[in-house]
Amino acid sequence: MIRLSTRARSRQMLSGVVAALLLGSTAFSAGAVEPKRGGTLTVGLAQDPPIVDPIRTGSFTERQFATPVYETLFDIDAKGQPVPFLAESFTVSEDAKTYRVKLRPGIKFHDGTPLDAAAVLANLDRTRNPANGCRCLSFVQEIEAVTVIDPLTVEFKLKTANAAFPTILADAPGVMVSPTAFKADPTGIGTKPVGTGPFKFVEWVRGSRYVVNRNPDYWRPGRPYLDQIVFRGIQNTETLEAAFLSGQTDIIIQPSQRFASQMKKNAKYIVLQPGGFGYDGVYMNLTEAPFDDQRIRQAVAQAMDRELLRKTLAYGVPTLAESPYGPGMTVHQPVPTYPKYDLAKAKALVAAYGKPVSFTLQFNNSPGGQRLAQSLQEMWGLAGMKVELQPVDQNRIVQNMSSKQFVASLYRFTGRADPHINTYPFFHSKFADVTPSSNYGHYKNPKVDELLEQGVATLDPAKRKAIYGELAKVLAQDLPYAYLFYVADNIVITRKVKGLPAVPDGLVRFADMWLE
Repeated sequence: MIRLSTRARSRQMLSGVVAALLLGSTAFSAGAVEPKRGGTLTVGLAQDPPIVDPIRTGSFTERQFATPVYETLFDIDAKGQPVPFLAESFTVSEDAKTYRVKLRPGIKFHDGTPLDAAAVLANLDRTRNPANGCRCLSFVQEIEAVTVIDPLTVEFKLKTANAAFPTILADAPGVMVSPTAFKADPTGIGTKPVGTGPFKFVEWVRGSRYVVNRNPDYWRPGRPYLDQIVFRGIQNTETLEAAFLSGQTDIIIQPSQRFASQMKKNAKYIVLQPGGFGYDGVYMNLTEAPFDDQRIRQAVAQAMDRELLRKTLAYGVPTLAESPYGPGMTVHQPVPTYPKYDLAKAKALVAAYGKPVSFTLQFNNSPGGQRLAQSLQEMWGLAGMKVELQPVDQNRIVQNMSSKQFVASLYRFTGRADPHINTYPFFHSKFADVTPSSNYGHYKNPKVDELLEQGVATLDPAKRKAIYGELAKVLAQDLPYAYLFYVADNIVITRKVKGLPAVPDGLVRFADMWLE
């Protein structure tokens, strides 16, 4: 029998309340406007991604394209906490090694396949198979067994204690794909998704549109309100923003900070800025000179006048980052030891290195990316470092990072709700020499490994915060990653767009949205 601790029971009760709100089961308050049905919502994003198969997606845009069609066993609520979604409830053992998940009854995939325990098992078997190359492999490798208890109950036995498991089931491992569809066409599912979501896939015309239509058999009564959503991936930032201003799109996701700042002053639009889980910065490959020397990593961090960059290029929108834990996370806290801007110290570190310092920086080839890279190039140049700039498109950056083909790279991780997911695959030494993996810079530190393992095995929130605070201090000393800003995922909408929930992960959920 699975026994719940008092904390786990409290969390499950809270999760049930939040999930009820998330699912819209509460009645409209007096005077609230009744949502209208119908209409087409057009969404502009900064990329037309290559794929939407959950086990192969990694970028924010890939995840956003998948959101109307695919759903997860757990979701993230407005406070940044994991709550049951396709799952109805869950229990966790005292040692945090056994989770039992109860599914909601009567849910079907778009092709009529039932979402039952057998479907969950089939999805996890697919995700856990190393041959399928899931970017989430570091997390699902920790699952020892998945067992069907009854038609609507699945038990997960883990190799080690894992307090982050509900959050993991709110990410790629918990995305449910029709087993009928992926068994019939394992490759095609990446471009013709079949999920349980409020919208069904219709067509994907590369470079033009990705279209989904209302699912009339959706399991949440009355949802969705919209008839159709059209996504437009536009790589050029100016073109993306011009399309929004001209009325070609109703929403623009992740526009430039400049644009978000301007739109705040325009009464025709609304700017949403969820708290955020992730971070921007500079990854360094520790197997490549000069970053195999900690002094140069320190010099890179101390030569960056981040406050100047924040006020100018970022238009004062984001906050300076000091750790892998964005402000939307419960473990977010200051890191007093993170290096401050000090050009004199940066120069001294370069001089102490005793050799010429030069490296190549890859970055997203957008106007904003270009301006940031050029500004950093100039700042590092003042400290005596020669930097060559390498512009590449966003899809290529993701590939280069995963395969570890870089020396230094401007890179963003949009983050997840639990600190384990923001740190373990990026900094644990067991992934340092594994390709592909998210330990992009081949970073190794036994003390970090120890803290990572303590953090994931601890259920007590206060103790977890202390552990991850200590981890942040070690990372601030070793500097495998030089932070710039915490992610500020701007979403700009026209005033006719209603019902958009602002969730710290920055992803837009469409089931409750409608057009006035």
